[in-house]
Amino acid sequence: MFKAGKKYFKSSEEFVSMLLGLAIMVVIVSLIFNFIQRKKGTVEIPGANDITLSEEAIKQKQEEENSYTVVKGDNLWKIAEKKYNDGYAWSKIAKANNLKNASVLYVGQKLKMPAVETSITSAPKTDQVAQKIDQGSDYKVVRNDNLWKIAVSAYGDGYKWVNIWKENKAIIPHAGLLEIGMTIKIPKL
Repeated sequence: MFKAGKKYFKSSEEFVSMLLGLAIMVVIVSLIFNFIQRKKGTVEIPGANDITLSEEAIKQKQEEENSYTVVKGDNLWKIAEKKYNDGYAWSKIAKANNLKNASVLYVGQKLKMPAVETSITSAPKTDQVAQKIDQGSDYKVVRNDNLWKIAVSAYGDGYKWVNIWKENKAIIPHAGLLEIGMTIKIPKL
């Protein structure tokens, strides 16, 4: 066989170098193929590992959200403010936990946190349609106006009436003494 191949190769060194070159090419091609196959289909989604939670873990997470562990210095009012942003919800917490004496809490005590509907406080409804008042402008007081109504119209929050009053203390000596036709400044928040 080597004699027949002698026509094509002048020496045995050429034949060996050709075989080594062929082997190196096969190795390189297989490495590239493996690299491409390994990268194929491995798109990672951020947080994908966090998505698969067992039913037990989901129940535990819900229990943690629906409960509260009392710490030193807590009272129902403070807990209601932390959980619901409404201290008045303390009575619902007491009722949900069947507390006989709402002022007695123990450090480490687990409290059930009931579902509490949050309500947005707004001005009492009137027959008049409230106009939108721009912040940073002047406003002329009309009949049946009060600082609460003006704050709701300007800020969407009646409790901001204090900001309007502070800005206009020079002309409004008492918060309840608005006069029809009086021009007041509506501060920007």
